[in-house]
Amino acid sequence: MAITKTKFINYIRCPRYVSLDDIKKEKLDSIVSIEEYKKEEEAYKIAELLGSMFDENGNDLIDVKNEHLETMLPYYNEVELLAGHLAPKYFNGTFRFSKTTYNQESFDCLINNIRYICYVDIYNETKDGFNIIEVKATTTKKYITLGTKEHSIFKKDQKGIYRLLEDLNLNIEDYMPIETYEKEKAKLFDKFTGPGHYVYDLAVQRFIIENDLKQSKDKRKANYYLATLNSKYIFDGTYEKEKPKYNEINGEDIISFIDMTSVTQKMMDKIRLDVKTIEGYINDLHAEPIPLGEYCEHKKVTKCKYCKICWNILPKKHSILSYMDNHHGFKKGNAKYTVFDLINNGKVSMLDIDETYLTREKNKIQRKALETNTPYINKQKITDGINQITYPIYHLDFETFPCPLPRFKGEKPYTQSVFQFSLHIERKPGKCDKEKDHYGYLAPDHLDHRKELIKMMCDLIKDGTVLVYNDSFEKTRIKELSEIFPEYKEKLLKINSQIFDLMNVVKTRSKMYEELGYDKQEAKMINYYNPSMDGSYSIKKVLPVFSNLTYQGMEVANGVEAMVTYAKFPKLNKLDYKHKYQKLVEYCQQDTYAMFKVLEGLKKII
Repeated sequence: MAITKTKFINYIRCPRYVSLDDIKKEKLDSIVSIEEYKKEEEAYKIAELLGSMFDENGNDLIDVKNEHLETMLPYYNEVELLAGHLAPKYFNGTFRFSKTTYNQESFDCLINNIRYICYVDIYNETKDGFNIIEVKATTTKKYITLGTKEHSIFKKDQKGIYRLLEDLNLNIEDYMPIETYEKEKAKLFDKFTGPGHYVYDLAVQRFIIENDLKQSKDKRKANYYLATLNSKYIFDGTYEKEKPKYNEINGEDIISFIDMTSVTQKMMDKIRLDVKTIEGYINDLHAEPIPLGEYCEHKKVTKCKYCKICWNILPKKHSILSYMDNHHGFKKGNAKYTVFDLINNGKVSMLDIDETYLTREKNKIQRKALETNTPYINKQKITDGINQITYPIYHLDFETFPCPLPRFKGEKPYTQSVFQFSLHIERKPGKCDKEKDHYGYLAPDHLDHRKELIKMMCDLIKDGTVLVYNDSFEKTRIKELSEIFPEYKEKLLKINSQIFDLMNVVKTRSKMYEELGYDKQEAKMINYYNPSMDGSYSIKKVLPVFSNLTYQGMEVANGVEAMVTYAKFPKLNKLDYKHKYQKLVEYCQQDTYAMFKVLEGLKKII
């Protein structure tokens, strides 16, 4: 088959990918079927979409299931259509776009008997040439935050299109030092960064288009743009036929356009080299293991689909990746080694690394705990942390739907829209029944039930401690809700002031312990570590250490499955809806009862 844009991005990862993909040389110059192309592109786009939705909890998304793709595809299609309908406001000429790949403009070229093919999200033909607009269901934040706190390397032109300062012929030093500008701009050329990932995608597309034009002797010039969701856009709550209507608000549209013409032009030499590299991989097929590296994208939703094969050299438990902060690398003397350096040198488990490489105290603690099979416990810090908790304790957890498009008034693209809360009330130490002391609210449909949820939560929570796990998430959600619903602002901010993070006790929080009189070194040191946690302080890793409670076997067992279950509500028949609704209640209930069990376990060990 031909090499599509998605295949190109995957083939350039490494020579082994091409071989494992079972390339048939005689088929490389054939026309790829539209069904194959559509399936391949949709899966890749939805993986990107899920990555945008769950950046802060990406590990849950590594194994993307078909039902996740099916659930999220309509949201991506809607973003594409919105971009298509808004484009004429920013560009002249005629437009061609469609939610189906069949009706999109396509380009292809033949290079050394290999066919390359791509479809265009929005094709805009003008008097002088045409514009290529690639729609990405990410947000402008990835781009406009490049620069300094005061200024971005991008600025809107008179039409409202974001362009690089240099492309607007502005004096860069009026905005930031040249060195800062160049350093920030360099991220656009690194395909392993958030912004660079999408730019590389567009650059591959440009390469195919320009070679198509050259081979067909078409002398028209093209410009290249990304269309992304506007991170500044706040939905005003206008609906039309029960669907959100995204009007312009305070000069902001729901979609922003970013000119990447000059950036992708500078990437053409790199893409040409990548084409040669891919040709070499195809002509010299071999499936032998190769060194692991950043190109595997092992901890991203866009990870290589063959990671399970290549990464099986690592043990399932206590691998080198279990060392906390391993992404910062390891040192021995003046030499610094990345985690890939060590893995590719045969250092695959925690115990394979010589202790002299462990310069971080927390890693030394992990090592000793594993070697002795004995948990590390700082009883005094745990005791002092627990003493900050007052009764009654309200064990609180939210479930949210980070929809690409804002659904309700006051929300932005990817706002973590709260649709469920679970609350276990522990009125006296150790007294909390999983069923009898549980309260909660789950939105029954996709209408706006936030006010009902807020009212119930405010009525239940009185004086005491609101216990959460990783408080930045809950605190941010409550603050957002307090701004959207000012009538509840006082109550919600009071709840925020009562929040205490259980992770402060299990792991640590430097600021809190310094305020309790600990010096900086001990304050930042971990409080507890059990080898079975395998380097993670997620509630799902900590819970089994302190109880027999488990998420295994649960129909809804993680945040992604919770989000997908809620997203499916409108399409379920009555029987399935009742079943899924109950499973979602059980999952969120498990999260809050888990905190009670972890707190009880901590009390027992001290």
